[in-house]
Amino acid sequence: MNDRERRDFEAGLAREVDSWLRGEPTRRDFIKRFGQATGMLALSGAVLPPFARSALAQSKMQLEDPNTPLGKAQAAALKASTEGPTDGSAYRAVEAAKQYSGVNLNMTYEAGLQALDPRNFSGPLWQDLTGIKSTVVELPPPDMYSKPISEHIAGSSAYDVLDLQPQWTPALADGGVIAPLDDYIAKYMNMADLEDYHPLYKALPTYKGKIWGFFDDGDMFALYYRKDIFEDPKLNEAYQAKFNKKLEVPKTWEDYAQVAQFITDQMAPNVYGAGHFRKAASPGNQFDFMQQFRANGGRFFDENMKADLANEIGVRTLENMKAANAASIPGNNELDAVSLWAAWLQGKIAMMYSWPPTGRMSAGYSQSDKAISFIPQSSIAGKVGYAIVPGGHPEHAFGFNKALAADSENPEAAYLFMQWACSPPVSLARCMLPYALRDPYRISHFKSELYGELFPSAPEYLANLNNSANVGLLDPIMPGAQDYQLSLDRMATSVWAGADPMEALKTAEAEWNATTENLGVDSQKAFYEEFLKLPGATPDNTVEKLGMAVQL
Repeated sequence: MNDRERRDFEAGLAREVDSWLRGEPTRRDFIKRFGQATGMLALSGAVLPPFARSALAQSKMQLEDPNTPLGKAQAAALKASTEGPTDGSAYRAVEAAKQYSGVNLNMTYEAGLQALDPRNFSGPLWQDLTGIKSTVVELPPPDMYSKPISEHIAGSSAYDVLDLQPQWTPALADGGVIAPLDDYIAKYMNMADLEDYHPLYKALPTYKGKIWGFFDDGDMFALYYRKDIFEDPKLNEAYQAKFNKKLEVPKTWEDYAQVAQFITDQMAPNVYGAGHFRKAASPGNQFDFMQQFRANGGRFFDENMKADLANEIGVRTLENMKAANAASIPGNNELDAVSLWAAWLQGKIAMMYSWPPTGRMSAGYSQSDKAISFIPQSSIAGKVGYAIVPGGHPEHAFGFNKALAADSENPEAAYLFMQWACSPPVSLARCMLPYALRDPYRISHFKSELYGELFPSAPEYLANLNNSANVGLLDPIMPGAQDYQLSLDRMATSVWAGADPMEALKTAEAEWNATTENLGVDSQKAFYEEFLKLPGATPDNTVEKLGMAVQL
């Protein structure tokens, strides 16, 4: 599939599965026909690819050098799992899971680096500890939503543990695709572990008063900037002369574009002021618009559940984004996240905002593993500073929950793996893996001395992620979220190609209203009202505004 065909397919599939989740008849031939054409659904029989059936953990787990921070974290996770404290969630999960020795858990993971954690570390270690094997099923993001649904419809019991974006929880819970964990939590978990989640993340797996998973990936955007450039005396003198103010890390989106343009004018072609992943379906366009639009005072829907995009705030947001594009590295509008990282690590840009792996790559820590060989070695280690994105409200872009497949044939064993993997000591070791892309989300992660030893500026990096979560904003969590976001991506892409911003906003607004009507205005309004109750749904109810900010 090319990019356009993939996007059209995603939109069509989303409509089909959302119709099914509402209890309406669906054109299951759509799912079958397109699924078979793209390899998303099994033609017949078992769904697990042959390579995934290999014994992932036949060899014993090899821990890192115990003298390194990662080795110490892994040793602490192993000790918590085997020695205790005996009331700890890791120890209790391991002891209870031993009765299921010999079973195999099928777990979905995002294809690529994310899947290296269960393949190389947590899966093999879990087998060593409990005798429970695991098969990792790698899926691209659209399939991570559609395949659990299609297998649930088929009654295949194909999966046990599901990695899911939080925005999918309401639809999959109402559709019976995932099971609540409350009874298992009450039976097995040390309840203090729930309080160790940063408040922004704690509520993400909850829905209708129940817990539908464990949050497992703090995908918080942050601003990364070149300290050596911002501290350069000549640049500061020139900026002061031109704008009659000090050159500083920008606090507003207007200042961001101005500073980026100034640096480009002064330093190109060696260094450009900024870079963004604006390529269609990357999906940087949707994240960037959502964080800027809300920081500028915008709201997604009015009181009657009509989209509220085509207004002065929407135009201002797109114009700011266009100005940032103009100040950026050539080819900015065709960059995806990986190519942006490459430009950043090679020292080609002065500012960027993206997911937390940016900080680890900037320091050169991630590249210590051969799995990251496609990323350049960092030429900017020791020169990078961290800040909250301009506008003061960064996007929590996607993230993952671990959820229990309702059709699992080994539900208790699957639950126990999730409890163990997401427990404080084990999750810390997983977040510290150089090759995986799991990012800190527990308070104990942000405070971890071991994580703080990974690279010289790690304590500042962790503090900024924590502080960003205090004021961060969530992706909408409701059915149809993927359709709304695809509309934003198409809108932004059309503006980069020359469309009038207001006309593009009107088109997106009409698409949003059509999605809402297709899913049911009243039901969507109820979902949206529930979303608005979550910490981080709007700039007016961030964790900080609610008095729950975590101070390190």
